[in-house]
Amino acid sequence: MTATEVNQIEKQILLRAPRERVWQAITNIGEFSKWFNVKAEGSFTPGARVHMISTHRSCEGESFYVFVEEMEAPRKFSWRWHPGMKEPGLDYHTEPTTLVVFLLEEVEGGTLLKVTESGFNQISLARRAAVFQQNTGGWEFQLQQIETYVGQAA
Repeated sequence: MTATEVNQIEKQILLRAPRERVWQAITNIGEFSKWFNVKAEGSFTPGARVHMISTHRSCEGESFYVFVEEMEAPRKFSWRWHPGMKEPGLDYHTEPTTLVVFLLEEVEGGTLLKVTESGFNQISLARRAAVFQQNTGGWEFQLQQIETYVGQAA
């Protein structure tokens, strides 16, 4: 892969639910926690630092933070975070973050959800490829999770 190919992840899915319903699933911390497989404290508001702990078996108990950037209901939600699995001994206070953007668009049959994560080119070369691969798989999984969640909650 070239450096450009390892800078941005783009995923999208058509969800058979109204845009307001998808917006609620993404931005309500209680609903988000269910499909994203986390325990979370606080709420999603611009400028917030939200603490999360993974409940997924692959990384259960792993603690991380998201830093909420923008919320433009019911269209755009974005945050920054430290991507990938934590590595022992790495000081994440000096590690660059990536930007995650959720875009919701009303389309025939439901809502098109686009997720973009960018900024991997700022991550050290030693970690970049592994982190990019982890998050690519992670977003594929999470889009399946939200599809199931909004389908059940409809």
